[in-house]
Amino acid sequence: MRTAVLEGPHKFVIRDIPKPIPKADEVLIKVAACGVCHSEMPSWEGKFNNFPSRIGHEVSGFIEEVGSQVESLKVGQPVTVFTDKEGYSEYIAVKAPYVIPLGPDVLVPYALGEPVGCVVNGVLRAGIQMHDTVVLVGTGFMGQIMLQMVLRSAKQVIAVDTRDSALKMARQLGVEHCINPIGEDAVEIVKELTGGQGADCVIELTGNQQGLDLATKLTRIRGRLVIFGFHVGQRNIDMFTWNWRGLDVVNAHERDPMVYTSGIRIGMDLMQHGLISLNSLITHEYSLEEINEAFATASDRKDNFIKAVIRP
Repeated sequence: MRTAVLEGPHKFVIRDIPKPIPKADEVLIKVAACGVCHSEMPSWEGKFNNFPSRIGHEVSGFIEEVGSQVESLKVGQPVTVFTDKEGYSEYIAVKAPYVIPLGPDVLVPYALGEPVGCVVNGVLRAGIQMHDTVVLVGTGFMGQIMLQMVLRSAKQVIAVDTRDSALKMARQLGVEHCINPIGEDAVEIVKELTGGQGADCVIELTGNQQGLDLATKLTRIRGRLVIFGFHVGQRNIDMFTWNWRGLDVVNAHERDPMVYTSGIRIGMDLMQHGLISLNSLITHEYSLEEINEAFATASDRKDNFIKAVIRP
């Protein structure tokens, strides 16, 4: 089978390797799509120096074969999975408990379970109340998924992003107040919308220092600052503001595989019932041979980019 091996900075190479043989408790998946995740950019850029490696974890596809001990899953079923590697391949073997069947109304290429599950778990950790004003700082791919959930659970939702195209999509979802901090004073606007108090819950999804700084400034006294962005390396924290305002700071990432899988199951159920959708968020599709171009596009994140997927 064909697989993409990261052999150096900005250098995926397509290799032919044997197709996996599923163990007794595993399922062999024919990969239909694997999303390019922003958390993989440091690996692609060489910051972790983890060469050679086979990455890719946002996988959906069809069951090709089941192990001898697997009874609840059937050949041909459309599924999404929880995995942490090897997704940029034609096939991948996954333990059965981490394979989530899809409902009949969920389109396989757009059922990227891992990011949806990640967002579900992040929203649960955020503890949003019906009377809350919630600000999302960063409304890229993960932010657009989160907006679909938060709009159903909060009194007022505000979207903040430096890309007008992302804010346009947020408005299409029903967000009334969208702010571009490049040309607007986000802190003053949020104060005006909250009677001078600031937001009850601010969710940072940027993964960068500027986003973290802005999210801190937008959170009211005794509000919740939720760190959802994927941060690599050191960050400067405004501990004075965190202390003075008595903020509840939540790291909204999960690493327990079963918690991850639970979030995916919830997310796929929401998709089956039409409560969230990724269809309009997949803006770029590439073949396996085009994976270096896909990563370059995802890294540049130009104005009309939201999400790239690889279709082996």
